[in-house]
Amino acid sequence: MSLPAGRNYVTAEEISSLSGVPVSALGRDKFPYKELSDIEIQVINKVFDTGLDVIRKVAPSIAGDIAIQRQLAILFAGVAKALMDYKNYSFPSVGAQLGVNWLFPQAVKYNANVPTGYNNDSWDIPITAGTPAYLLGSSTDYYTTSSTPNQRSAILIFNNGLIEVGSTPSAEQFRLISVAKGDYGIYTVSPLVEIPVEPTKSIYQYPTPLGALFVDYQNGVKWYFMPRRSGVSTIKMLGLVFYEHAFASDVLWI
Repeated sequence: MSLPAGRNYVTAEEISSLSGVPVSALGRDKFPYKELSDIEIQVINKVFDTGLDVIRKVAPSIAGDIAIQRQLAILFAGVAKALMDYKNYSFPSVGAQLGVNWLFPQAVKYNANVPTGYNNDSWDIPITAGTPAYLLGSSTDYYTTSSTPNQRSAILIFNNGLIEVGSTPSAEQFRLISVAKGDYGIYTVSPLVEIPVEPTKSIYQYPTPLGALFVDYQNGVKWYFMPRRSGVSTIKMLGLVFYEHAFASDVLWI
């Protein structure tokens, strides 16, 4: 299967079929799309491989899950390109072009007022047993990426790319909804989540049964869980951020 040449949209079903990866469409049947040039595909592959090589050294089993999502990354790079005026990708990014990098805390919480439970400049989330904790969004607000002109962004969280680091995993119940699809109930993860995915390492992987998640500045989402303990959780999102150069033209601190 391939996309018709020159078409300016792609369906969620086509992305899943072409990449072999389930996608959390959350009520979105279509995404805007602009095909990447060969040079841009090389940029996405370079960034993808750089992060994947590091993950392989630390958590080979997780790296195996991510490695098969290369085509997904390329397709959603095309979606992000269409959302950002068809600018071209470069690495590192330069003025008037698009950048791509692995997700980092300031790409998710890009200013102090962004609705998310994460602390500023950190993958740490304070949690209280029995009180929902928000990865994206809040009890009152949906999460979107940056919509500031010339600083727009979009994020892709890989399928099964939610990783907790620490002595004890924090969650079994999750809920993922959007403005367009707010009627989904919870999903639960494996009852064996307490067992680390790598021998002798306190690394826990949360399945994402709804699939990979793409979030942009137009369609808000909420993604939260019910903590089973109180304290602080370190929960990292494995994925990519696509952005206009001015969004991350220099190192960031909130």
